Amino acid sequence: MTHRFLASLGLLAAFLGGGCHGEANDDKNTGSGTGGAPPETEPPPEPENPVSCKLGLVAHEDGGDGAVELSNDGLTASSSGRVQIARAAASHAGGRWYYEVTVDSLIGGDFWAQNIGASVEGVISTVGDTAYMGALYNTTGVLSSGGDGSTRIGDGQDSAVQEDPFAAGDVIGVALDLDAGRVYFSKNGAWLGEMDPEAGKGGVEVLAVPGTGAYYPVLYLSDGDVMTANFGASAFAHDAPEGFSAFAEDLEEDESGDCVDEGPAGLPATPAPVEAACEDLTSYSADAEGETELHVIGIHERGEGGPKAAVHVSRTAPMVLALSSYAFTQWTVTVDPEAQLQQIVLVGHEPSRVNAPAGIPISTVIYNKDGSRIEAGHAWPNAPGGNDTPDLIRSVEEITGLTMTSFAGCLDGASFTVVDAE
Repeated sequence: MTHRFLASLGLLAAFLGGGCHGEANDDKNTGSGTGGAPPETEPPPEPENPVSCKLGLVAHEDGGDGAVELSNDGLTASSSGRVQIARAAASHAGGRWYYEVTVDSLIGGDFWAQNIGASVEGVISTVGDTAYMGALYNTTGVLSSGGDGSTRIGDGQDSAVQEDPFAAGDVIGVALDLDAGRVYFSKNGAWLGEMDPEAGKGGVEVLAVPGTGAYYPVLYLSDGDVMTANFGASAFAHDAPEGFSAFAEDLEEDESGDCVDEGPAGLPATPAPVEAACEDLTSYSADAEGETELHVIGIHERGEGGPKAAVHVSRTAPMVLALSSYAFTQWTVTVDPEAQLQQIVLVGHEPSRVNAPAGIPISTVIYNKDGSRIEAGHAWPNAPGGNDTPDLIRSVEEITGLTMTSFAGCLDGASFTVVDAE
């Protein structure tokens, strides 16, 4: 029925357009128009390239065995060392972006050093331990985002995720959803595994919270490797996923036409209401979601002065205090008369102890329900080297039934004070 209806419309249009095809007009020509020649039409305009600035690669300062060699207007990276690193000259802290990397050659070198992905500035040089602030696709097919090769995909965690290896001649697509914290990889136009960036399915999980930093496309090469990046200045080999823009879009342009990098800091984190006696304090504060606040304080281990750390609570809001350390720590907690400290939770890689005023419940939790250890965390939003601040926070929230209000941590913190907001 549909085909007959469309055919009828076609015949009607032909009839209204000036007679039946094949019949002669008054000037003895067939068809319509003067002399039977089709009317001239303007060619369709070329699509406007939304990329207005020039974005290339730069050699990473901590790029391993010397600086990577760049050519092709900064889009092609060549390595002559065991491991060399190149990153894009600009970054994004949010949004949904796509770029491609063509693997020109993989002659030899070390397989562990051959990776394509994206990372924040602070972890680019820590190949294989990006602390969930980067996602890498290795030539062997391994996807990694955390320490020790661990990978979180689709709200889950695996010790390792193995997909299709890549080789010379392959085109690797990388889709960054920096709003949802997911990185998707494709090889020659096919998304790896169950990944679907348009549907938000799968994808290697990375941190996309305030304080994480901006993400740079990163290439890791070994001896003899050559890779070429395309950030959108030329046509992609495969279509970008719907809703994802070329990585070089929405970047500022300098006088020479190069893209301007706004810096690796990303979206700044609101500091926690915590004062600390340490130089490397990192913290984050969020709006309390209930009457009772949850404040998390973490250290790695105490060095000078022995395994002792102190926390004083002068904040007057009802609160639960979670204390985390990787190594055994003897905590001392004191409170002001107006403070409303309702509970203390001790978590960490090793058991610790706490001295606190009488009447405050104390819970010590070292293991998860599945028998795995609860990780420690001393930095926001995370730090390379085996600690896992996101896992610590998830565990504390599950133990207490509260949503974290603030986190504050130091590698070696002697004392902390939880204060009222100014």
